[in-house]
Amino acid sequence: MNAKNKLITSISVLFLLWILVAIISIFTGSYELNPFKAIFSGDELSRTIYFRIRIPRVLMAAVAGGTLAIAGASLQALFRNPLAAPFTLGISGGASLGAIIAIRLGLGNTFLGFSSISIVSFIFSIFTILFVYSVSKVHGVVATGRLLLAGVVVNFLYSALILFIQFFSDFIQSLQTIRWIMGSLDIVELDTVWKTLIFAIPGCVILLSITKDMNLFALGDDVASSLGVNVGMMEKKIYFATSLAVSAVISVTGPIGFVGLIIPHVLRMIIGVDNRIILPCSFLLGASFLTAADTVSRTIFTPIEIPVGIITASCGGVFFLWLLMRMKKEVIV
Repeated sequence: MNAKNKLITSISVLFLLWILVAIISIFTGSYELNPFKAIFSGDELSRTIYFRIRIPRVLMAAVAGGTLAIAGASLQALFRNPLAAPFTLGISGGASLGAIIAIRLGLGNTFLGFSSISIVSFIFSIFTILFVYSVSKVHGVVATGRLLLAGVVVNFLYSALILFIQFFSDFIQSLQTIRWIMGSLDIVELDTVWKTLIFAIPGCVILLSITKDMNLFALGDDVASSLGVNVGMMEKKIYFATSLAVSAVISVTGPIGFVGLIIPHVLRMIIGVDNRIILPCSFLLGASFLTAADTVSRTIFTPIEIPVGIITASCGGVFFLWLLMRMKKEVIV
């Protein structure tokens, strides 16, 4: 099967998978929902649950999961490291610190439909992007190794500041902080989804437009340059596109981990390493994965809802433990 047919087949299968998962998610919950009753009758409670809670939540899960997955696949191509992820660049740390500061200051109002916490979180994540990039630049050149190291160091620094702020917070602020850090898709209305897409879509489009260059980049800097790839420009596009898209998502949902690590790994095991296929498929599989994880998070202990970040972290831990055991067996054989 050639690359084009493989891409079409993979996207078709994964899109149908997302449709199936989305339908199951919409009609699963502590409140039994009849679609005909919600759409055609005058039952206001059913309509509210259907149109203002579950559908926006499923769409937000798709946007967040898809964005995190495609960003993870792109960063793994940039660093040539299967363990690279959006959170290793300090983006999650910056977003978390901004949110914690907003919570500590008691900012609860909204601006242009966004909560103050999301706005401050987004501003801090953008500041982190620029700071990490500037720190990594030496004599006008940014090495991917320094970029990765700077991101990890900034994450540690932000973690210390978050703990310091939380130590002096009251019980309510500490509880709100912990819940935000765990990651959640607890949103109402479609406005939040559309406004997140304003920043997420351009980043994803840029990444999808340079998948061919990513394939050539995997052969080495010199080979890619000799084949016409502007390596420096490609690296900047990947870094800033992933950072912008991920910042938009995290500022709304909080840091939801492991999606950007698990999904590209799974796809490479199934369909190979061609980034022209991996990236679009990562978006669809990431959307399905996070939608399914969110469905589990709000139904496993009904009526109590646990943060979706707990589910994704549990899946990620189990997956990498299985992967480690599999590699160990292969080495022994």
